[in-house]
Amino acid sequence: MQPTTEIKPQTNLVIFDPTVEPVSEGFSQAPRGGTLQGKVVGLLDNGKYHSDKLLKKVGDFLMKEYGVHKFVLVKKPSAYRPAPPEQLEELIKECQLVVAGIGD
Repeated sequence: MQPTTEIKPQTNLVIFDPTVEPVSEGFSQAPRGGTLQGKVVGLLDNGKYHSDKLLKKVGDFLMKEYGVHKFVLVKKPSAYRPAPPEQLEELIKECQLVVAGIGD
């Protein structure tokens, strides 16, 4: 019996060179909306541990220090997926701005 030679497919290898300079892209900030006084702020909880507590403190701070009328806290079903469109629609209808928060 003769030994058989297994032929494996060739794999491509991508090499990144960390010695080259990064390509810089232009950046401009979004227009600012002025004062927070009387505004409704959305707080989007990403679902990670303690992010709800952090965002509640942020909301309380914004109300006390910047005159935010109220905040709406919405929790995503998963930290690893984008917020469902219906949650984003709720925030768009009710809020003038949104803060996305993280936890851990």
